[in-house]
Amino acid sequence: MICTVLGSCVAVCLWDCRKRFGGANHYIYGWAGNNSRTARYGDASIQCLIELMIKAGSARMNLKAHIVGGGQNPDFSSAVGVENVTAAEKILRRYDIEVVTRDTGGNTGRKLIFDNECGEVVVYKGMSVRRDDWYR
Repeated sequence: MICTVLGSCVAVCLWDCRKRFGGANHYIYGWAGNNSRTARYGDASIQCLIELMIKAGSARMNLKAHIVGGGQNPDFSSAVGVENVTAAEKILRRYDIEVVTRDTGGNTGRKLIFDNECGEVVVYKGMSVRRDDWYR
């Protein structure tokens, strides 16, 4: 199981429907731009995740994706959540990877649980994050 807590951040979960294994990322910003290309940016993180799946034996045509997160904090006017979701959609489309689940936007946080053996995701939504949300 892979678990994470998301606000405006986005997690992309990839699952290989033939090999029956998966992986996930969690990024803060959609595009690296002039910054160093690290996993905190979706364009670098998603590409790295795809490459790792292929190195582990996946064929790109067998990959399915879930996109989760990208919420909007009602107290801020930032569009970072929308930009993060847009980055995921554009990059996955570029790699021709089907998105089978989207749970994005809105003004709630999310706790994501990804079962990387069967490819299922569970998303809990809430207005606040408790310390235990990080560890269960």
